Amino acid sequence: MPFWLVALPAVMRPVAFGEALPAGTQLTLVSDDKPERFFTVIKFWMDDTSGVALALKTGVPSYQVEDEEGRIHLLIHLPIGEDEDRWCLWRPDQAGIDSKSIFQGALVEE
Repeated sequence: MPFWLVALPAVMRPVAFGEALPAGTQLTLVSDDKPERFFTVIKFWMDDTSGVALALKTGVPSYQVEDEEGRIHLLIHLPIGEDEDRWCLWRPDQAGIDSKSIFQGALVEE
């Protein structure tokens, strides 16, 4: 493989709402006001109970992910408007979700 091909950046695309990413997928969380965060998907599920609690017509897409340091997180994808959503990251050893845990988007390689 030519060296220049290896150096080209991967083509990234946004994760669609409710997209079932398979285990092992590399995921990048992005936001204008914080550095990118990198994760590996362990498990995906639709949380119907949370969907009902939030008065959504669907369940809440939820992902169990692992960060670069081997820590496990819960990542939830929340709709907040017609064409807008947020990604909320939570670790079991933390009390709650704060502004540092909310991201504007998630990307995966095509």
